[in-house]
Amino acid sequence: MTVEALNEKAMEMIVNAGAGRTALNIALDALCEGNDEKYEEMMAEAKEKMKEAHAAQTSVLQETITDPQVYPNILFTHAQDTLMTVMSEINTAKHIAKLYKKIKELSNE
Repeated sequence: MTVEALNEKAMEMIVNAGAGRTALNIALDALCEGNDEKYEEMMAEAKEKMKEAHAAQTSVLQETITDPQVYPNILFTHAQDTLMTVMSEINTAKHIAKLYKKIKELSNE
């Protein structure tokens, strides 16, 4: 894998993770507004973007195993950091959404 190809994969990871974070934020706003349908739609989009980012990461990691000339660089490290941070945000948001729905349910009793 060339440095250019590695950088392209890193940028693919960053762009998709960023799009996932944007979708997540829209989803949480929708949840706060009581729009559960929009919340579910945007969470699905956030998860899809994360799958795309993760697939790019996986392809680079597989390449490093089979080609000893491939050395991940600082841009790839940044991309991995971005990917893992947004994945964590999505996971945390899922738990927050459960709590939010439970509180809403209890307040209606």
